[in-house]
Amino acid sequence: MSKQDMVSEERKAQDSKIREENLFKARGAGPQAAETDMFRCGRCKSRKCTYYQMQTRSADEPMTTFVTCTNCENRWKFC
Repeated sequence: MSKQDMVSEERKAQDSKIREENLFKARGAGPQAAETDMFRCGRCKSRKCTYYQMQTRSADEPMTTFVTCTNCENRWKFC
């Protein structure tokens, strides 16, 4: 019998919950996207978009804005 076979059902549930919580916490480190109607999609002309900004060039340059259309999943960027 292996170690996994001898573990109680209660302990298996606790381990599963811990793994799930850690996975959720690990995903939080990515860029947070905000929803807005400031941008217009060039493909479907919809105004439902999400965006986030990231510093991709040197510090004296403006931040790059990454936009995603929630209607057709079109992606574009600008600075």
